[in-house]
Amino acid sequence: MFRKLQRRFLWGSALVLFLVIVLVIGIIFWITSGTVTRQSEVFIERILENDGQRPERGEFAPRQKTFLALNDESIREIRFVSVLVSEDSNQIVSKMMAGFSENEIIGLAKKAMESDTDSGQLGRIGPRIMHYGRKILEDGSALVVIADSTSRYSLTRLIVTYMAVLWFAVLILFIIAMSRTSRKLVKPFIENDERQKRFITNASHELKTPLAVIAANNELTETISGKNKWTESTARQIERLQLLIENLVALTRLDEMEEKVMEDVDLTATTIEAADPFRSIIESSGRKYEFQIEQNIHVNGEKRTLQQIASILMDNATKYCDEGGTVTVRLTRKGKGAQLSVSNTYAKGKMVDTSRFFERFYREDESHSSAKPGFGIGLSMAREMSERMNGKLNISYSGDQITFSVETGLR
Repeated sequence: MFRKLQRRFLWGSALVLFLVIVLVIGIIFWITSGTVTRQSEVFIERILENDGQRPERGEFAPRQKTFLALNDESIREIRFVSVLVSEDSNQIVSKMMAGFSENEIIGLAKKAMESDTDSGQLGRIGPRIMHYGRKILEDGSALVVIADSTSRYSLTRLIVTYMAVLWFAVLILFIIAMSRTSRKLVKPFIENDERQKRFITNASHELKTPLAVIAANNELTETISGKNKWTESTARQIERLQLLIENLVALTRLDEMEEKVMEDVDLTATTIEAADPFRSIIESSGRKYEFQIEQNIHVNGEKRTLQQIASILMDNATKYCDEGGTVTVRLTRKGKGAQLSVSNTYAKGKMVDTSRFFERFYREDESHSSAKPGFGIGLSMAREMSERMNGKLNISYSGDQITFSVETGLR
């Protein structure tokens, strides 16, 4: 149990760190990409204001954008071209972009003119990323400025890639470190749990001997003096203590079970085998017994575990079904899985917190004076067994009927 908790803690914390890393890297990429775009927009605006020419040194200082890393020096690193577009001709005003012919530059300018907006991104032109801006002049012609943002985007991607590699290396180191640390953190709890299990096992073994002596003495007393209310009361308490010892041992063994031996199980036959012994008990007490089982339902699981789950649910329904009520057993196919449901009439259920029924040693009667046998262990065991079978045990209450249903996958 603690080792499973350790693994869940380790991988849960690793998942959280992974999501944080992805979020942080995504935000950084979004911010840096947006910064490159804004750099291009501000630069193009300045070129358009300067009639298609790069500002002279000192002219950009009043419009310096510190958070954009644009200044007199940085704007000289940006490659651009200004194109004058008229109705009958295209004239290159200032060619500052290497790697493009005059016709290609004119083609880019026409593409910018066909756009619905006065500025934006032309998208990828081969391996390059271009931004543009345009301005209509007084004579009806248009000045188009195209800036190459490729190198700045490439630098952004490179930085983000290095950060991703670095952070994922940190994630791996975190998993390794937490794996070792979590073992040390959980070790005291594991040792304490093992001591508790040994104590329960030893105590259970030691209690059996005096209980056997008490039971023998009680039987001898009944033989000599006959049965009376005192010997019968003693016999009932002996039986209760024996049942408690068996349940405690069963809980200890359940916690120790690690490996599952899965096989093809005829759940229909297993359910019938587990439920049939309770029929006579239910009907002899004046209550109704309904049995609705689909045939030939097979699952992949442990037969003994599935049988124990069914027996626990049947035992619980038999104990707590109201006088004159009904116990109903259903086994059906549900989607890709199978569902076993055990219901019983339980009028008091509307006033009870049913969510606590799966707590170990929980009894509705807080004074423990209930005439109902048992110690509040069975349903807790059934839920743990269901989880062991990759299933889930649920509880619901409707119309004076309380229902426990366990779902498991079809074979």
